[in-house]
Amino acid sequence: MRYLPMRRSKLVGTEGPGALVISPEGETAVVGSLDLWFRDSKGNKAKNIEEFAVNEPRLKSILKVDKFYTPPEFRKISRNAMEVIPNSGLVMPLMRFPRWHYCSSCKSLRELELDQTSVYLDCPKCKTKKYYKQVPFVVVCENGHLSDFPWRKWVHGDENTTCQGNLRIRMSGGTTLDSWRIECEGCTKSRGLQGVTSSYDGEKKTSVLGDTLNKIGSQKYTCEGERPWCGEEKEECSAVPVAILRNSISVYMAKKISALAIPGNYSENVDLIVSKIQSPAKYLLRTNLAFLEDIEKKIQFIRTNLRFELKEEITDQDIQEALMYVEAREEFEYTDEELEKPGLLIKQKEFEKLTSAVNSKELKVKPEWIYEDSPENNKNYYNSYLERISRVLKLKETTALYGFDRKDYKNTNGNDYSSYYPSLYRDYDGIIEKWLPVNEVYGEGIFLQLNSKKLGEWESQEVMNYFQHYLQRVGHIEHRDDTILRPRNIMLHTLSHFIIDELANICGYNRAAIRERLYLDEGQTGVLIYISAGDSEGTLGGLVRLGLQEKFFHLLDKAINNAKWCSSDPVCTELGKTQGQGVNNLNGAACYNCSHIPETSCEYWNLYLDRSLLIDEKIGYFGIKNEEKIIAFS
Repeated sequence: MRYLPMRRSKLVGTEGPGALVISPEGETAVVGSLDLWFRDSKGNKAKNIEEFAVNEPRLKSILKVDKFYTPPEFRKISRNAMEVIPNSGLVMPLMRFPRWHYCSSCKSLRELELDQTSVYLDCPKCKTKKYYKQVPFVVVCENGHLSDFPWRKWVHGDENTTCQGNLRIRMSGGTTLDSWRIECEGCTKSRGLQGVTSSYDGEKKTSVLGDTLNKIGSQKYTCEGERPWCGEEKEECSAVPVAILRNSISVYMAKKISALAIPGNYSENVDLIVSKIQSPAKYLLRTNLAFLEDIEKKIQFIRTNLRFELKEEITDQDIQEALMYVEAREEFEYTDEELEKPGLLIKQKEFEKLTSAVNSKELKVKPEWIYEDSPENNKNYYNSYLERISRVLKLKETTALYGFDRKDYKNTNGNDYSSYYPSLYRDYDGIIEKWLPVNEVYGEGIFLQLNSKKLGEWESQEVMNYFQHYLQRVGHIEHRDDTILRPRNIMLHTLSHFIIDELANICGYNRAAIRERLYLDEGQTGVLIYISAGDSEGTLGGLVRLGLQEKFFHLLDKAINNAKWCSSDPVCTELGKTQGQGVNNLNGAACYNCSHIPETSCEYWNLYLDRSLLIDEKIGYFGIKNEEKIIAFS
């Protein structure tokens, strides 16, 4: 495959190992496995990749891997022999997939190699060079395999066919696959593609491809177990194969887990030294530091090499504490019970920091407003509904990719992470150092926590009766996270979406750049709305300025007023209260016209939303029951 520009952040997400990426010309390639990373275009391994290492002890303890590495950036090889550029010429492995192509003139099918670069080839039928187009779909299975469509087997209706005749596509002029018909010029057999992408997820999972490929006999066609991102790799698989368009979202669903950087239990000066030593740019400093044994020499070495980056008031004791922390490589030990819900485990410590004042190198939290039951504060209508507002001036988010699903997204608990690792490697058992790709981004945000006392009063009998009807409606669904299934949590999630919408109108960032991070455990009920799309220095402050008290309450009021109206009302509200909306009817009064935001910004893929719990006059948390009450902001 030829060279394509790729974003490093997407390599830890939608374009990770095993994903299909599309070039500007529409050609598709599959991203290679992790043991093919950190190599140049000739396949030579990088000699030292420690500069790309990332330290995130909480994620490391949950995922139980040896290392984290960021994807390498491309560096041109210097033409000057005296100039040495470390890790230059590193590229990401891409294999052409699907391999089957057809001639743009005669429509003859042809299978190319994974490493084929040019698609202008000699066509045996046309007797001249022609442009070959890729076929539009591939075959996936629930075990993560990815295969070419079995064109030869399909047209002959026999997975054991021996006919090697030339295959051609006949198109009748339609825009769907129903207009395609495959012909074999060797034996004159032909077969259409009508319904070939259909599948059924009942008690017995079936697909049109698996059930009908073999025309004779009752034998069903099963997955061929191909892993093209690892090369010509195959393994036994008996899963149901499903034909699917190659640009479908179901071809690759990344499995990720993220954590905010939390400062250690030490002073700000020590935190500054630790962050400098652990910076990827300080790899040579860490290497040379390892050769020193005497603590006094280490302290002097740090002072010499970081003399322009350390504060004057930093003492030798601060440096010594920082060195002890780095050398100890702080580890977290979690029990199996704690690992059952790793998301809550990670967020527990984050919540503690977000509800206090923090001023460290990687996390700066400034409390802006805290609830006080006083006559002065009661002038603000929203006073009793909120617990606190904090401005997060700086944060660092680390996201790790630990696997992927195809066809259907599966729930994962803390004990299932390692089951996904082999899919990222060509030879997982032969790998000495188990590592996963991560991405680090800096950003800013606003943290909002609701008043727990007010929430307890609000979850009255009437609200619970309404929510019990919702639970009965979705009781048969296997939920990704049961923590969301409380009235307060669905209400907070819906509020978060409307705040993001209003922030996007004012702060200058688009909605896709703003994300939510929900804290839904017992006693929390908070949300961090943040931007993590900046460079190593963070973002520009457009969001965090709106967290000021005199601005945020006006913004909150606009967001709640926006929630009272949907262009699909009264249909949206009525459907939400009766039969539900969205996937598996998991939403109440929430649709594309009112509550949805980009799915990359939402933790629950635009599910578990309901405006009724937010603004309904009878059951809404912010439902107006006293029209005479005046909203005043101080």
